[in-house]
Amino acid sequence: MRKDLLINIGLTIGSLIAFLLVIEFTLRITGLQTVKLSPPKIYQQSGNPEISYELIPNLRSEPAYKATVSTDNHGFRLNSSSPKPSGRKLIAVLGDSITFGHGVNDDQTLPAQLSAKNINAHYLNTAVPGYQLGQQTALYREKVKPLNPDSVMLVFYWNDLDAGGPGILDNQGILRGHGWVPSKHKCQPIESGIVGMIPGKCWLDTHSAFYKAFKKMMNLKAGKKVQQQERTTVADKDSVTSNDLKDYALELEKLTTDLPENRTFVIWPDNFLHTETKPELIQIAERNGFTVIDLYDLFGNQVETLSWDTVHPSPKAIEEAARFISEKW
Repeated sequence: MRKDLLINIGLTIGSLIAFLLVIEFTLRITGLQTVKLSPPKIYQQSGNPEISYELIPNLRSEPAYKATVSTDNHGFRLNSSSPKPSGRKLIAVLGDSITFGHGVNDDQTLPAQLSAKNINAHYLNTAVPGYQLGQQTALYREKVKPLNPDSVMLVFYWNDLDAGGPGILDNQGILRGHGWVPSKHKCQPIESGIVGMIPGKCWLDTHSAFYKAFKKMMNLKAGKKVQQQERTTVADKDSVTSNDLKDYALELEKLTTDLPENRTFVIWPDNFLHTETKPELIQIAERNGFTVIDLYDLFGNQVETLSWDTVHPSPKAIEEAARFISEKW
């Protein structure tokens, strides 16, 4: 009896190990999950320190963020109607990863959707993930202004208020925040719950595709929970301060000195309503000559995000935003 029990336990453990190994090799072979760092190969260092990094010019369907990215000879993301069709007005769209189209294909980005809905205008996607207003200003002066755009659309997202200089591209091609310093700690395993008690979890975090995929799933689940909490129980919370807005106003003034008279300021919602500070933000934009389009009027603080993300909008949300903006334009 005891021998049979040990055999059954051994078979169970062996089957479990075999099952995990099959998943491990499947993830690796299919590329669904890699063990080594594999940042998207779409960025390069900029010769302008105020820009810091930029998109590589002339990319063609380069894999990035579960989508593909193509760029023109300036390093601007293409859409289905790039380059500018003859007779259309040129609208330069500035922004960060929201506008760039993190996780969606070239023809699904906000500028691409706007171009498709407005036959009289071509919306040039000059946005780059991680850009803050200072980088957008430097990029506009160096690359966009020489193209003589008829109008400019600035898409604002609330993390644009984060203080600090431009982000950087490290030597592995990963985007880092301003002032980032390399860490000696290479692993970031799950530390909570039963999984956090697994021995050798640091080794697993750097060598196992299955463990890394499982960690992503757990982090996404936790992120979705936080997202829902922010949108409901603390929806009125506002971490933005008057000083944040004052600093942003100064940066916006620097940008507007070079802009054409026709300019639009689009407010993209996050998980908070910002009932106290949004009116002040709108006043700042209007003082600088912008016509404001507030997407809170469309979404509230309930923008549908990608299924695997808690920040970046889904293709459906982008299309809805483009339709709303086109009606207000």
